[in-house]
Amino acid sequence: MKIIKVISVFVLFFLFDGALAQSNNNYTQQADSICNVVFSKWNLPGMAVVIIKDGKEMLLKGYGKSDYSTNGKEITPETQFVIASTTKAMTAALLATVIDNGKVNWNDTVINHLPDFKLYDPWVTQNFLIKDIMVHRTGFTAYAGDDLPHFGYNRDQLYTLLRHIRPTYSFRTKYAYNNAMYTVAAKLIEKHYNVSWDQAIETYLFKPLEMSSSTTGKNAYFNNERLAKGHRHYKEGDSIKFKLREDTLRGYAWLSAIAPAGFVVTTAKDMGNWLKMNINNGVFNGNRVISKESHSFLTTPQTITSSDSVTINNYAQGWTVEQGPSGRLIRHTGLAYGYTALVAQMPELNMGIAILTNAGNTTTPHMAIAREIVELVSNTDNRDWVEHYLNRFMKPSTKKPTKEQQDTTTHKRLELYTGNYFKPDFGEVIISLKEDKLFFSLNKIKSELKHKTGNTFTMVVPGVGKVEVNFFAGTNVPIESLTFNIGDPIGKFYKEPF
Repeated sequence: MKIIKVISVFVLFFLFDGALAQSNNNYTQQADSICNVVFSKWNLPGMAVVIIKDGKEMLLKGYGKSDYSTNGKEITPETQFVIASTTKAMTAALLATVIDNGKVNWNDTVINHLPDFKLYDPWVTQNFLIKDIMVHRTGFTAYAGDDLPHFGYNRDQLYTLLRHIRPTYSFRTKYAYNNAMYTVAAKLIEKHYNVSWDQAIETYLFKPLEMSSSTTGKNAYFNNERLAKGHRHYKEGDSIKFKLREDTLRGYAWLSAIAPAGFVVTTAKDMGNWLKMNINNGVFNGNRVISKESHSFLTTPQTITSSDSVTINNYAQGWTVEQGPSGRLIRHTGLAYGYTALVAQMPELNMGIAILTNAGNTTTPHMAIAREIVELVSNTDNRDWVEHYLNRFMKPSTKKPTKEQQDTTTHKRLELYTGNYFKPDFGEVIISLKEDKLFFSLNKIKSELKHKTGNTFTMVVPGVGKVEVNFFAGTNVPIESLTFNIGDPIGKFYKEPF
């Protein structure tokens, strides 16, 4: 009798396991079909996708090519991509390993560990906690500091320049996305591991996760045959087109300066391991990489980003946590210099997905795939997400062109603007006059100034676009100082005496 029961249980298990395998195989085919449709409709150059379900790979596949030159290669799960801002969750996880070592606590003040840390407001500097660093509620305007690398400032300098950016909002009161603050997290990691952020993330995150094809852009951006080449991706009438980006040097400089927020290079295969660890609450292949408490905190909502009648979005430590009727979609997108990525976890479905492309401009194809996959696995059909996101992408812009202010007030004699203007930590701006034209020079940037009105001129900075330069008179001095408007109030550079 006991033997019959054992045989019955074995047969039931075998049938269930076979049915589950058949179900997963069916999911794989349908997921692949969704990916092919989206890849075609958006005319993407290349894409790699990994879907993890119940700890196993439901789909792992490449689509398209690394580029469309004669040397272009087929995209595979081993093709490398820059994953842009989805790097943020990895830097957060790396900081969590520091915390697990007992060296730091989320509720410690930053200045207790980094005595040189300084923000514009002394009170904020003294009360800024480690858990405040990565959740976008510092008080800066959105993307504060993002233009500074285009003026030649590196990662260490960007960390120092944070103290000069005057906040737009009160501390901890408003969500405003920011890359530069992740340099602070990197400084903490570097102090306690006594190696660079680039080395720490390879040693303490990628190695235990067996992400052998993962590194940072510092080590994998140039002369790397496995790295797909970034492309511009754009609408032209009713068509979608792409072309190879040629600004790789500028891209490298910018990404290097904000690297802890956006410069990991990895593959779809490696991202599968990253997803497995996150879905399994910090455990990978039976080994705990991040403590359960720290891992849970990484996705604990900190800052409300948006909400409507059915969904609320919060930002956690490097993740956006979307809470809706179907459960949580813990996700992050990334877009930089011809690469776009989406990484998402669906805890209630025990599933994760990573979509990597070598096309810039939009995350709409990634979101279309992710939401269609969620509905496939959860057996729901709330919307045709492919058409929804495609229509959103193709919708004509309603943004009205801004009108240039007319030159209603003449400038002073041009020679009065010339001279050397200095600001601590920023260095020296040189304003020179040549053939009746003013020129602005700072670090490696040199650009002609064109008059706009009064003491306001404009210049063009590669990577930024048109930038206003404002000159200010002083007491009994025709021109005493200047500043340049990059969206962040950075203060004045003062003219040095001859």
